[in-house]
Amino acid sequence: MTLPRKPKLLIVAGVWPHVRGNREAANVVAHEIASHLAAEALFEVGYCVVGAEAQLPASAGLPELDALRGRGLRFFDPIAVGPMPSLKPGLLPKLATVLAGRPDRLLHGVDQHEGLSTVVSQWQPDAVLTIWSELGGNMVGQLPVVRFNYAGNPEYKVFGARAELERRLPSTGPLRSAYLHVLEPLVKAAHLQAMRRFDLVWDVAANDAREYKRHGVEAKYLQNMWPGAILDGWEARRDASEQVSPLRIVGNVGNISATGNSFGFITLAEQILPRLVDRLGQGNFEIDLFGGGMPHPSVAPLLEDSHIRLRGFVPDLDAEILAAPIFLVANNHHRFKVGHTRFLHAWSLGACVVAFADSAEAMPEIRHGENALLAGTPHEMVDLIVRAGADRDLRRRIGAGGVATLQSAFSPATVVERISSDIRAVMQLEHMP
Repeated sequence: MTLPRKPKLLIVAGVWPHVRGNREAANVVAHEIASHLAAEALFEVGYCVVGAEAQLPASAGLPELDALRGRGLRFFDPIAVGPMPSLKPGLLPKLATVLAGRPDRLLHGVDQHEGLSTVVSQWQPDAVLTIWSELGGNMVGQLPVVRFNYAGNPEYKVFGARAELERRLPSTGPLRSAYLHVLEPLVKAAHLQAMRRFDLVWDVAANDAREYKRHGVEAKYLQNMWPGAILDGWEARRDASEQVSPLRIVGNVGNISATGNSFGFITLAEQILPRLVDRLGQGNFEIDLFGGGMPHPSVAPLLEDSHIRLRGFVPDLDAEILAAPIFLVANNHHRFKVGHTRFLHAWSLGACVVAFADSAEAMPEIRHGENALLAGTPHEMVDLIVRAGADRDLRRRIGAGGVATLQSAFSPATVVERISSDIRAVMQLEHMP
């Protein structure tokens, strides 16, 4: 297919593309994709933010948006989607919707694409790319163009995990619990129907890409990305700042209430912390949790321990990570096994990452003894923490392996080039104008 003009690509996301003024991975990833596609100049690129309410960009990010405009990127007015069309409460109306062949109508954004349809009819893009937005994906799937999706955690996977957290609450009775159990497969059917409408889906977790393909979605694994540079002199910085007595451990970087973090905290508090006390002794270690938000109500009581410190946002997160000999990822031991950008952040600082082996299901680049220390059980994880805490050379070797992996597989230029190449292949744009 050869177009008489440069093909138009509309990006749809739930956030504005800027790095400054936020610490959210979604904004950073959107910025990197938009920036590299604009610089590549193979497409005329547009960008539209969608959300439950109209969103304005943070003032700190305005210079970056202006820079993107200078590269030719066109911004459209943000679109407020509003609440879902009314669906009668209760399980039976939802079952009827599924049996009628439209389970996707259980999802926010489906049949609510009027605003995007107006943009498409006026600008006439040749393809639409949605980035890390369930709402955007649900809307884009019904547009009459070629459709692509760079996706994060599947909507049904998040729903099922959040339902499990809700069932841990004493206030969740048997009827509510049963309702959640029945609703979970309906949400999965809805999400899969919406995702099958895309010509290609890239997922940042290899296990989720495989699951999509098993259910008829045209999907493939594509790495996440990290825009920051490797810290110069990271080894010397660590030698000067690492605290081994008491042993400092970074136990979380990111939203405290996030789904994956919530399950990680359960594992940390119930299965790792008691073993660490047995091995290292009371008061001989401290676990710092960084990030905004409040713990899930089912998790908060578990974090009330003298060894755990909820630090919130700090002025210099990198300095905190450099001062910790261990970068612990207790997530991915339960059912919710996903990719995390915190691995990439840790590698950029030469951190010694200790994680569960199941993390490699989502990110196969994580390899035991090369760029991380991977445990099969909480007991093994404690052994690795104690071993690495006492072995500076081991920590440096793992840190160097992480640096090498980050440089080879997760650079924005590499990932966006694959996105661009796949888009051109699907659209059969062998001869770009």
